[in-house]
Amino acid sequence: MLESNCTMSAMWRNMRFINKLYDKHKGQAIWICGSGPTLDDYPDNFLDDKIGITLHLATLKYPQASYRYFNEYDRLEYLIKQDPTVLERKNIFGWPFYRRTEEESARLTEKATKAYYLKLTPYPPNGMAKDIFTEVGVSAMKKQVKDAKRARVIKFGGYGTCAHGCLYTAIMMGGNPIFMIGCGFKSIGDKEHFNEANIIDKKMRPKIALFSDQSRTKRMFTGTKAIIEGCKEQGIKIHWCKNYEQTCRFH
Repeated sequence: MLESNCTMSAMWRNMRFINKLYDKHKGQAIWICGSGPTLDDYPDNFLDDKIGITLHLATLKYPQASYRYFNEYDRLEYLIKQDPTVLERKNIFGWPFYRRTEEESARLTEKATKAYYLKLTPYPPNGMAKDIFTEVGVSAMKKQVKDAKRARVIKFGGYGTCAHGCLYTAIMMGGNPIFMIGCGFKSIGDKEHFNEANIIDKKMRPKIALFSDQSRTKRMFTGTKAIIEGCKEQGIKIHWCKNYEQTCRFH
């Protein structure tokens, strides 16, 4: 155990944290791309001329995006098996991965060469999932917007979706405006994700609750709205695009 602890301490010292990306894209539009079913309507070259961050399986749609965000072990493990060079691209890791130890997360990503890290703490400020439905949780999410804008911290928390950690990263990068696509947190028919990702997801997580299950998605929506509120107070525009048609109007 002592040897493991020493190894992890050395790893923390050698990590590049997301504050290294502070204001890297100040005043530029940043596009956060989830893997929702609406992504099927977007052209395959949509992110070619944009600063984009894909969330997990969305990298299958846009493998050459500027950045990729991961905090779920099984998603990244699958992508590495399909294409090990994913670790050679610019990645942002929410650390440690969800329900995984730091040792497990480190083994999976040991060959990552261009990674940036943020420390993940779920359900700010007290680790209670119900807090987002009170002023306690909303205020904590809005405070994290201020902290991200000024690169004060590298530790962020969200409420059940990788989109929250990615939003704080885009804010720290100086993105303004920030667009969100494929992040509807909704099923369309029996589809949870765009075509290719949906097939993979059903095999990977056959028993997970659907997005149509309010017990899963209500926290996601409420947390996202709190971040958008906080951004509005800080002069940062967030365009939460429901579909391709709306995206074209915003853009």
